Amino acid sequence: MLASLGGLVSYAAKVHFKEAGNAMNELIANHDFDFRQLVTAAEGQPVTDTFQIARAFGKRHQHVIRAIKCLRCSEEFSTTHFWAVEKINDLGIFDKKQIYYRMDFSGFVMLVMGFNGAKADAVKEAYINAFNWMSAELRKYSESYEAERNAVMLEYMKEKDVASMSGRLLNRWGRTKKPQLLAKLERLERQGQFLLPGFDKGIQA
Repeated sequence: MLASLGGLVSYAAKVHFKEAGNAMNELIANHDFDFRQLVTAAEGQPVTDTFQIARAFGKRHQHVIRAIKCLRCSEEFSTTHFWAVEKINDLGIFDKKQIYYRMDFSGFVMLVMGFNGAKADAVKEAYINAFNWMSAELRKYSESYEAERNAVMLEYMKEKDVASMSGRLLNRWGRTKKPQLLAKLERLERQGQFLLPGFDKGIQA
């Protein structure tokens, strides 16, 4: 029964990821860039940034930055879902640090709610699907990692138990059983009661 359930889960997972991949390919075909490149992973969660958003929505980067600064969200929400990052741009012979923002899905939704128009709505939908796709990929990776880690940990514990048992048995053999048995065999040989095959030249330690 468990094997059957495992097979069904495995099959369902394959179908899910195949459908997700087909959905992403359809989204890519309808736009001039790959939305999977607009969502990246950071600390185990999907994120995007203001450069990627500016490109996707056809806006100037400074306008996206201004839109973030004009958001009327709480400080707690802002610090939780938006992170200011510095990027060094090479401008001729001068190096200039440029501030941009990275955000998670909640931050993205808060920001783009103010972007209006049919084209903007289409980009929002595709972007949300890209977030969902990345979440599925991260979840798949995490499950694979945990399964492999658990298997290695189980093997480690088994080998540790075997090594511990072998060590105890070897210690018992070397310190107790081997001397006792050799002493008995030597005593019997001296008494001449019988001679075991292979011991005709004496007992070898």
